[in-house]
Amino acid sequence: MRVLFALAGLSLGFVSTRVALAESPNAYLGAGIRAGFNDDVGALIDSKVKVFPLGDALSISVRPELLLGNDTELRLPISLDAEIDQGVYPFAGVGVAYNADGSSDFDPMATAGLDLGLNSHWVLSTELNVIFKSGDTDTEFIGSLNYAF
Repeated sequence: MRVLFALAGLSLGFVSTRVALAESPNAYLGAGIRAGFNDDVGALIDSKVKVFPLGDALSISVRPELLLGNDTELRLPISLDAEIDQGVYPFAGVGVAYNADGSSDFDPMATAGLDLGLNSHWVLSTELNVIFKSGDTDTEFIGSLNYAF
């Protein structure tokens, strides 16, 4: 739980001290951590690719993630991204989660988060995923540092 609070505080601190990206990044790749209510803390590889612009302030993106821990897990959400201020980009969407927890199921998921442009190349991403498993719901928090290109 301390990891969640530390990442949230780190995110808020960067909002006031960043030299922001001029616009939402078209793509990024990075690394971070995942903390879940029913899972151990683990490492992850995070990414984003903007696939369809919807004007100046909105776009649709795919956000593949590879979670590394006791089991390898995959996430593939599609999100609606917005720009509410220079360097502040909230997003929300839906997708699928592959949980290698013995069942090898693909489960629906909902995601919401915030990308913060730290400077011209670095993006801090915080994200909350809710995964709807058969007879169960899993919630996880993801924080990552990404290189925008």
